[in-house]
Amino acid sequence: MAVKTIQSVHNALAVLETLAAHQPIGVSALARMAEIDKTAVQRILLTLGDAGWIHQLDTGDWSITSKALQIGTHYTSGLRELAHPHLVQLQRDTDETVLLFAREANTMVVLDTVDSSQVLRMTVPIGMVVPIHQGAAIDAWMSDDERAALPHLVSVPSASALATVRANGYFVIDEMYPNAIAAGAPVFDRRNRPIATITIVAPKARVNRAAARRLGECAAATAARVTDAATGLHI
Repeated sequence: MAVKTIQSVHNALAVLETLAAHQPIGVSALARMAEIDKTAVQRILLTLGDAGWIHQLDTGDWSITSKALQIGTHYTSGLRELAHPHLVQLQRDTDETVLLFAREANTMVVLDTVDSSQVLRMTVPIGMVVPIHQGAAIDAWMSDDERAALPHLVSVPSASALATVRANGYFVIDEMYPNAIAAGAPVFDRRNRPIATITIVAPKARVNRAAARRLGECAAATAARVTDAATGLHI
């Protein structure tokens, strides 16, 4: 007999996710956004508050606490802690913003960031989620079946473009954002699957595509060191 899921848990998670995206927020507005009965939402809020996941403001609205962040630090079995000193060194070497993205199904999640010290710089919040597209980036190291399941922005990258990215060991993305350019390289697990990227982001006003390729080489060297260090992790 198939094991059934628990609807109340689904509802609680939906409330928590909606609250996080729209905080601070009251019960009525939250119930409308989550499309859950107001009385049920109120019970969920009280339960989450009692467990320390959220708290109620003097206005009566609700906001999340740091508990989700505390749990999130255990994500990827220590990859963030292992990679952080390498990110710091890469930022010092390039003086551009350096990011650690972790792969989560068909998305990439920002686990860590070390910002550039320059006045004109790109900043990306920890926890930001972006979809993986067919674009000769991390998808260049994915299997054919995985890549075929991804959406594409304008056109599907050619086999030669994917081969070039793999041969270089890094990718450059300069068409997705009008003012930013990114260069990065994959971190692999023990089975040689891409699980993360070390990515450098910079303003196009300072970094052109040729300069981005040099940043890509730096990112690839750092990603290789993180891959070597991660072989002892259960990832």
